[in-house]
Amino acid sequence: MLPPTERDTLEELARQLTAATLPELSDAERAVVTAHLRLLDAWNPAINLTRVSDPCERATRHFLDSLVAVPHIEHLLPDGHGKIADLGSGGGFPGIPLAARLLLRHDGLSMTLIESIGKKARFLEAVTTASGLAPRLRVAHARAEDLALGGGVRFDVITARAIAPLGELIRLAAPILTPRGSLLAWKRAGDDVDAELSAASSYIGSSAIEVISVNVAALPGALLVRVTPHESERVRAQV
Repeated sequence: MLPPTERDTLEELARQLTAATLPELSDAERAVVTAHLRLLDAWNPAINLTRVSDPCERATRHFLDSLVAVPHIEHLLPDGHGKIADLGSGGGFPGIPLAARLLLRHDGLSMTLIESIGKKARFLEAVTTASGLAPRLRVAHARAEDLALGGGVRFDVITARAIAPLGELIRLAAPILTPRGSLLAWKRAGDDVDAELSAASSYIGSSAIEVISVNVAALPGALLVRVTPHESERVRAQV
């Protein structure tokens, strides 16, 4: 039997997914999310992975907020093949929920959770092991700048949620994206997003930026910002 906090989070997430007209969790997806929740509860008191503890808030602000991006990522990778990275994965959002849905649906996808802080990277390693999704789900204990050195691995999609202003995210992501790769950043209307978009446009050009309204009632003002740095002559000259 699940502990009450896990059960309540999963039940609220099921309600929110239905309200958002998104598919319910499969049994396999539910197992990954449950493992994530259990380890989050076990590790959080020691390393402060999240301040959100209420089950309903956690279902909405963490899991639903992560999963709304699935259709957009599938649109970016229509053949079901590619490499995804979650930048600054921290407590595993949005990376773990996205991996639960995307990797179980598409055998040709892989996900790398990039985290520079050692204790958070160890938490993510524990979740990865418990998820059963390794080796297609892996952790890179590194900074994005370090991954870019030597022209190493490149990703088709990089996700980033609540870690830095958009301009900084573009600077970090561009060197580790494939030539047609995209950055997908979580933003919220009213959170200085207009200033961020203006600054990013000055750096990369507005043609490389697309703002997508999430339009889910439980996530008022939620936005996904898609950036395709290699469509910008300015960025190509620097990468």
